[in-house]
Amino acid sequence: MVRVHIWLRKKEGISADEFRDYWLSKHAPIARDGYEHLRGYEVELVTRVPEGQQAPYDGVAVLTWDERDGFSADMKSAPAKQATDDLENFTSGFGLLFVEHAVVK
Repeated sequence: MVRVHIWLRKKEGISADEFRDYWLSKHAPIARDGYEHLRGYEVELVTRVPEGQQAPYDGVAVLTWDERDGFSADMKSAPAKQATDDLENFTSGFGLLFVEHAVVK
């Protein structure tokens, strides 16, 4: 399985609620409905951090594919370009990480 984490930082001037609403109602459907091989798409939103600290990002998307070929095909698709271009509408920064998932408990 291919597992990707994409961290996002909200754009200056938009609230946490606006960020969440845009991501879930406008941005996420681009991949959800457009990536042919996508197996799963989950969003983790930062709601608070320990006192005196700043969050390095405002949310993480966890996307999964059954295999790398499906991921590669989806990343070459028109919806991938649309999703990347759309990030400008609600983020000030983002990054993509390939991760290995291990259950500890």
